[in-house]
Amino acid sequence: TQLSTEEAQKKLEETAKENNIALPAENEINKKALKDFAEYANGLKNEGKIELNKPFEVVMEAEMAPDGKLQNPRFTKKAGDENLVDLFGRMIAALNDSGFLVYLKAISQDNPGAKVVITIKQGENEVLASVASEAASPKDAARLASGLNIALAYGAGSRKGKDEEVIMRNTSATPDGKNVVVNFSMPRQSVVDMIKKQLEPGV
Repeated sequence: TQLSTEEAQKKLEETAKENNIALPAENEINKKALKDFAEYANGLKNEGKIELNKPFEVVMEAEMAPDGKLQNPRFTKKAGDENLVDLFGRMIAALNDSGFLVYLKAISQDNPGAKVVITIKQGENEVLASVASEAASPKDAARLASGLNIALAYGAGSRKGKDEEVIMRNTSATPDGKNVVVNFSMPRQSVVDMIKKQLEPGV
């Protein structure tokens, strides 16, 4: 059944409450961190220092704080175009500083101090991103993944017509033993077009 944006938002809030998934309130998101990142990326673009089509891969590990933010983040792999590696490393930092990763709080509460592994990889045809974090048990991992998938489905419905809808519809959570793995996958050109749109003046 197709839900209206308002109905989807209500279902999202109900699902988040039932599954102990934190949803960021408007005043909890530090938009300055995201704006600063966008301005930095736009500066690189204007100077001709980034080519968004080039292949790269970054892997970052961190520990999860009680508020869902990443602590002690460090690169464990950098490969491919150096400017894109740096750019997407900064993007992860901006998302972390902004509080946008608050949905990870549910995992933090289940398994305090859990290790988080973030991978972003761009190949010739596809962009893949994943966030893997360890829950307290395989049962908890399955429960958390199920709750996140329901929240993603309703979240997409509540963001109709926006880039967030596209991202959420291309994201899913799966349990892998004790790990909860959140995977995002989209055709490379679609991601490049989305990023270019964000870098346009006035967006």
